[in-house]
Amino acid sequence: MAESMIKLIRKMFDENKELTLKQIYDSLEENSKIEITGNTLKHRIRSSIYSLKKGNFVKRITAATYQKL
Repeated sequence: MAESMIKLIRKMFDENKELTLKQIYDSLEENSKIEITGNTLKHRIRSSIYSLKKGNFVKRITAATYQKL
């Protein structure tokens, strides 16, 4: 995978200011650059979102919904 998971998710938030986990899961599951699948992929996505949250790039606005700051 050429780009990190965090970079891919950041690009998604640059295009859409607000995303749900389901939207992120669906988009990244279809991405041919990502070789991991299933629960491992979901864990990596949640971990990346947590990192973005800690870095004040996104905030949680409702259950499973995040907004770019």
